[in-house]
Formats: sequence, C-alpha cells, structure tokens
Amino acid sequence: MSARGELAERLRALRERAGLSQEELASRAGLSSHAVSALERGTRTRPYPHTVRALADALGASEDERAALVAAVPARRAPSRTDAVPGARRGLLPVPPTPLVGRDDELARATELLREHRLVTLTGTGGVGKTRLALAVAAAVADAWADGARFVALAPVADAAGVMTALADAVDAEPGPDAYAAVLARVQESRQLLVLDNLEHVLDAAPALASLVEAAPGLTLLATSRAPLRVRGEVELAVEPLPGPPAVELLRSRAEAVSPGWGRGEHDDAAVEAICDRLAGIPLALELAAARARLLDPPSLLARLDALPEGPRDLPARQRTMRATLDWSYGLLGADEQAMLRHLAAFVGGFRLDDLEGTAGRAGLGDSGDVLLGLEALAEQSLVVSEGGADGTRHRLLDPVAQYARARAEEAGDWEAAVRAHAAHYLAVAEEAAPRYCGGEQVDALGRVDAEHPNLTAAVERSLALGESGDAGRLCWSLWMYWWLRGHHALGARLSEAVLAHGVPPEGRAHTSLAAATMRFAMDDVPAALGWWEQAVEHAVDPTALANGIAGTGLAALATGDLVSARARFAEARVPAEEAGDEGEWTWALSLVWSGTVDLLEGDFDAAVAHIERGLASARRRGDRLTSYIALYNLSQVEMARGRRGEARRHLEEGMRLSLETGDHSNLAYLLDATAVLEAAEGTLGRVPLLLGAAQAIREAVGSRGYGYYRPDPAAGAAAAAEARRHLGADRYDDALDTGRGLAPEEAAGLVLGRVPSAGPATPGR
Repeated sequence: MSARGELAERLRALRERAGLSQEELASRAGLSSHAVSALERGTRTRPYPHTVRALADALGASEDERAALVAAVPARRAPSRTDAVPGARRGLLPVPPTPLVGRDDELARATELLREHRLVTLTGTGGVGKTRLALAVAAAVADAWADGARFVALAPVADAAGVMTALADAVDAEPGPDAYAAVLARVQESRQLLVLDNLEHVLDAAPALASLVEAAPGLTLLATSRAPLRVRGEVELAVEPLPGPPAVELLRSRAEAVSPGWGRGEHDDAAVEAICDRLAGIPLALELAAARARLLDPPSLLARLDALPEGPRDLPARQRTMRATLDWSYGLLGADEQAMLRHLAAFVGGFRLDDLEGTAGRAGLGDSGDVLLGLEALAEQSLVVSEGGADGTRHRLLDPVAQYARARAEEAGDWEAAVRAHAAHYLAVAEEAAPRYCGGEQVDALGRVDAEHPNLTAAVERSLALGESGDAGRLCWSLWMYWWLRGHHALGARLSEAVLAHGVPPEGRAHTSLAAATMRFAMDDVPAALGWWEQAVEHAVDPTALANGIAGTGLAALATGDLVSARARFAEARVPAEEAGDEGEWTWALSLVWSGTVDLLEGDFDAAVAHIERGLASARRRGDRLTSYIALYNLSQVEMARGRRGEARRHLEEGMRLSLETGDHSNLAYLLDATAVLEAAEGTLGRVPLLLGAAQAIREAVGSRGYGYYRPDPAAGAAAAAEARRHLGADRYDDALDTGRGLAPEEAAGLVLGRVPSAGPATPGR
C-alpha cells in the first residue's frame, strides 16, 4: 500500500472497480462527497464503524472485502525496521544457512563492545539466538584480528576440565598433559578472537578463561551462555527475544522457505502476530513453528502450537524441540532452584519480589533470603526476565518457559500447592487495596492493582476451580471498584456471577451480589443489576453491605425515572451507612450526591446544591477523588441550568483533573460531553466536535455507556452538535469530529485544561 494508507487505497480500489465517482458513492452511502474524498486522501483515518459498513454496503463488497476495510482502520503499531544480514567468513567460523533477522541493534552493540573489551558474554534464555548472533558478530569483526576468529563448541563438553582440551583442539595447540599451558603457549603471541559457545554447564572453567585473557594480551573471547561467567573483566550483553515486527519477519521468512507466500494472505496478519506473541519472540520456537508451514496456514498453526515439531536434523539434539532446549537449562539447576522455577509458573503477567516471597512462604519454599537466592539463580540462567517499571522491578517467565515450568510442576505433583499459595497471597493483596480506593490512597491502590490484575483474575478463577468459592467471592468484592473504574465490566460480571452460581457461603453472598450488580449496572443491564442488589439486601449481614444494596436499588429507580423511589432509597441507605462508621462514609457521601441528582431532575437547584456539597465535603476531607468528581459533574449541571457558565467550567475542569489522576476514562467522557455543551453556549463552536468525538471514542474503547446514575440532558448535547455543524459546515464538522476521535483521553482533556486553541481537523491526534 502507498503512503496514503491502506484504508484509503482499499476504498479507492473498490470504488473504481464498482465504476462509481466519489459523489455517487457518497450518495449511495448517505455521506458527503467531502467525507469520501477525505477518506481516500488519507486525511480522515478513523471513520465510525457504521460509516465503514455503509461504504461496504454501497460498494457491494464481499465479506472478505468488508472485513479488509474494517481491518484497515489504522491501529497503533510499533514501527517495523529492515534488518541487515551480515556476511560470514568461510573457513574457521561456521556459516549459518539462513540470514540473521531482527538483530541490528545487538549486532552493533556487540561489535562495539568487542572493540573495547576482551571478554564479552552474550546471555539469554535457551533458543533466543545467542549462537546465531555470536557467529554474525564474529564474521563482522574477524578481520580486526590478524589471526582471525575461531569457533569452539562447548555443548558436548562434559565438565569444566574439558573446556581447555576443546580450546586446545580449536587453536591447534600441541597436545600434552597441561591443556591450559598448551593453549596459552599457542595464543600468547597471537591476535585472535575465540567464540566459546554454550558455557552455562561448565561455568567452573570461567576463572581459567579469565586467566587466559589476562596472560594473552592479543586474545579476545566472545562467549555465549545462559548465565554470566562472573569474572573480572567480563562485559555481559543480554540477548532478548525478538520484538513484534522482527519476530513476524523471521517467522514469515522461514515459513516461506517451505511454503512460498505463507502468511501473506489478506487475513493472515492477526494469526501470524498471535503466533509470535504465544512463542514470546524466541527465534528457536519460531523456527520450529515455521517447519509446519508446508501443512498448516497461520490460523491452523496457531491452533496447534502446543505440539511443535522437531527442528532440522542438523541442529544439536538439545535444540530440536523447545522441550529439549529447556530440559537442558532445567538440568543445570539445583533441586531448590528447580522447585522455585516450578512455583513461578503460577504467576500470570509477572510478579514483584515481595509477591514471590509471599507465595513462596505459603508454599514452604523457604524464607526471603532463600527466595532471593533462588530468583537470582534463575535470572542468571536466563530463565527469568527482569524489567524496571513504575512500581519497581518486575520479573516474569517468557511464555514457553512458563508452559514448561507448569508441565514440570504438574509432573512433580506440586502445581496445586503453587496455585493455592498464589490465590491466598493475591486475596490478601486485593483485600489490602480495597479500602484504599475510597480515600486519598486511590491512585496508589489502583496502580498496585493495575500491575497485578492478571494475577488477581487468575486467583479468582483458580479459587473457583479449587472449590474455594468463599475466597473467590471475597476477591470479587475486593475488586469490584477497580473493575468499575478501569472499565472491566464484562469480566467483573462474568467472574462474580460464576462465583454466585457455584454457591457462596452465606456470609459472603451479599458482597458478591453487590459486585455482580455494579458490573451489570455499568453494562446498562438495569433489571439484572436490580436483581443482584435486592439479593444483597436480603443476605446482608453487615451495615456496609446493607447500605450499598439499598443505595443500588435507588440507582435502579433513578435509571428508570422513578424519582420518588430513588429519593426514598438514597435516604434509607444513609441509615446503615452511618451505623457502619468510617467504612460506610463512602456510601453515605455518594447517596447524598445521588439525592442531589434527584433534586436536579426535579428542578430544585438549591436542594441539589445542598445535598451534593455535603457529599463533596466528605469526599474532599477523605481525599476521595471518585466521589468528588461525581459530585462536581452534578454541580456543573446545576450551574449550567442556572446559566452560571463560569462556575460550571470550574467544576468540570476540577473533575477532569481528578478523573485523569485515577484514570477513570468513563467519567472523563461525561465531562467532555458537558464541556462541549458549555463551549457551544459560549460560542467557541470549533471545539465542540473535537470534544464530542473524543468522548465517543472513549465510550467505544470502554465498551459501555458508563455511569447510569448520571442524567445528562441529551437535548442539550444534540443542540450543541447541531449548532456547531451549522456554523462549521458538515464537512469541517465531520473532519473535526474524526480528529477528536483520534485523540488520546489525556490529549482531549488537555484541550480543556490547557485551553488549547481549536485547530479543527488539523489538530494532531494519535
């Protein structure tokens, strides 16, 4: 596709094939000719889904063509890069049969290191391509050594004592009883590079190798090992799995060698990328998968990844399957380290050291000192990947390693103990975070759970599978507010309802029902939400659950327009909320705000302000951003109704800042819509479609309408949009709307908080 973009090219090609002009296509699809022109020029890139459907219908597109149009709406992808293939010297270095793919950066870095250091070790997990990279590096730099480069294969060597014998053979040293002396005599006056491949099982030879480098000033060693040598003078370069685009390139290039055109079909991209993700970008795993390309197309191969074939017969036996490669690494570990690796398979999405200590202690794997030593040993063998992040260093197993570790845990009979310990620990994590969502620690608590959400989800599912429905229910109750704020409504509903279907102990049924109710309400399923809230009231054994259940029935009444019942339920909920003390104040404050919503809808603005400001005062005292921005939105609606636009803007801007702090994009969408109405009232009509477009895109991303207890005036929003369209003209309005849909939530909020001037369709988006 040309630089104008895939969507533009596909649309133009289909239109020309149909023999239609842009004006004719626009008429058939119910669009403006400018809109079709903008799409074909590539200036409009994110049309609505219904716009794409209308165009496909008008063009008489086939199902495949329709799917291709939808898929061509651009996603954010990492840029690809072309990887150079270095030449290889024939003779002393093996010549790989295939080109190197995706290693430009590592190749450049390794050659730079070899110019400055005389002992460089390439480390990484089994199958990541250390040997292949080392050969490319050696070929690229061999001419810098007068006596060339030589390759020493150490995998067949049984012990450290055999390393010097292998070196003696490689450098043509005179045989004798002292292999070290023979090698030193041969290399002491030479200038050469030795590539020592696969040192991880003979690391006891490292001191002798370091001594050799020190005694022979013209000698440079390039080693490959799953663990560093840990000697003075060593420089380590970690070889990571291939990132997305290079991994895809490698898989396709190897697969096309056995099946020309493999993976180049119109609908193959998603399956090819999924294969690379599942195999964690490990080159050996990708090569093994490519061997099946002669029989399987990408979707079929993806469905059969669990049983990869053997690789080429000219590979060493330990590299013909991923299992054999990992068996090699596993065999190098001590019994305690093997037990630790099996235990790590229970984690999903990585872990922090303190979380590993928490689970390991429950599983009887030793104290914190033992855990740290075990993790360090696994990291040294490149079985654990460590990465820095906002919440500190996290560790993880690559997917193939995690699958292997689980298989080993099941074989050893300690898988169930690992997942029980994991679930128990993450229940404690969830319950520690839950009360912090209601106060000044909201942001920190949300950040903690953001990182651990895959582990927490797994803990719910595993608790159910183990028959621990009580623990699963406690997890749902502790996670519901997180799910609500982060838009995980469908997941939360599925898990909480599954727990309820398994039968929660009586003391936990009310809390789990509350979780299910809130998720269903967020998904606009008011009848289902009301049913769960009524069950919560029926089964409540503490005032907090009772207050939440009663307030929920008030929300259901508010959603259906029964303002009398809503007012009564909110007032009733405040009684048990007050009985619950500090734990109930969150519900107490929100019930006041929702009572103010009822007042607003009834036109009693003074009563609305009185109720809302009482709730807001409680929220501000506790540092509760969530209740604060709910109150601020409602106050903005009161002030807009009173004609006090300055006060309304102040409330909206404060609400936006707080929403950004918690990452609550659903709430932000309401605030953007309300600000669009305000901009129309103030005559700044160029900003209206930008804000409305951003709000629409947020709702599509979240996948639900948002907060059912907000009652914005739809007529006001429609009037603002209509006025802006009349002022700007349909084409400029649509272009600006498309630009707004391309803005990230933070960028959209910046239009308001920074008062960025409206630039119409030229405003940059992501």
